[in-house]
Amino acid sequence: MLSAKGKITEQMKDWAHIVRIDSNGAVHSDEEFTQYEAEEMIGFTEVFLIYSFSLPEMVKIKQQAARH
Repeated sequence: MLSAKGKITEQMKDWAHIVRIDSNGAVHSDEEFTQYEAEEMIGFTEVFLIYSFSLPEMVKIKQQAARH
């Protein structure tokens, strides 16, 4: 699990669980995603990418700037 490895926060874990449960039905049936479900998945994905990739790089850049 990403949360057990410290890759996402507890709040992100909870959000991922909600998105996964809500969207799982649409993935495994003939039902289409609702606008709300799609927006939730997009929102989680954006936050996950920022937290996992953008934020660590931003901190690294700020740390390097502070050393100079």
